[in-house]
Amino acid sequence: MRTVDFSRIIIDAVQLCGLDRDTLSYATFSQLRDFASNRLKMVWEHDKFPDLMRLEEVTVTHDTANSIYYFVKPTHFGEIFNVWYQNPNATSRARSIAYKITSTDADDRIILGELYGGSVFVEYRIVPPELSGSLWNNTTTYYAGSQVYVDSGSNTGTLIPVVGKPYSANFFNCLIGPNNNTIPDQNPTIWSKVKIPYVFGQYLPRAIFADYLRSEGQFDSAQTAEAEAMHFIDLEVDKVVRQQGQIQTYNFIRTY
Repeated sequence: MRTVDFSRIIIDAVQLCGLDRDTLSYATFSQLRDFASNRLKMVWEHDKFPDLMRLEEVTVTHDTANSIYYFVKPTHFGEIFNVWYQNPNATSRARSIAYKITSTDADDRIILGELYGGSVFVEYRIVPPELSGSLWNNTTTYYAGSQVYVDSGSNTGTLIPVVGKPYSANFFNCLIGPNNNTIPDQNPTIWSKVKIPYVFGQYLPRAIFADYLRSEGQFDSAQTAEAEAMHFIDLEVDKVVRQQGQIQTYNFIRTY
């Protein structure tokens, strides 16, 4: 998946808001970061963007007591769009299976509409990330589940580019802790980079700007900014559907 640095998004948003990128305060950064996190989830679920879609084979469980076949929805699965007997990327004769989603306190189960064991192929959208990290500090002890914001060009937690070094700042999730002074970009087994799809690179700054205007009570201007943000999403959808021709695949069960 092609990605965009969050530093590029925040810089564009700051300048749209009429703020000084060279004196950006942490309080303002936190506000815009929270706006970005909410907007990222919204646009993530706006359409079936190919960058966010996955196809995975999962094992089916047979519940003999209730005579049903099901699989437990993995935590990295977002919305499920289809379940197939065969890999639809390998054959045009793959047949989809009716299914029903049921939830319990323990898990989400996908109950198949037909008695079918073995494994199935599931088309789903990956779960959107949350943006909540604070500036990385090499003297702080981090634990699994925490998130930081760090510039990979200077290996520092900074909101301002370091002179003479490339500025490429992103969020990283801590996978293993406690750890101290482990540079996120150089320790992929300990830290995982939060990837923001390139297709949202133009939308997010303008959506953040719209939310910033609302926070300032400028509701009419916010509507204009909102329309401009959606324009860039429409362009991305156009690329997928019209330019790349990525429409829903038809699977032929019988030919004549």
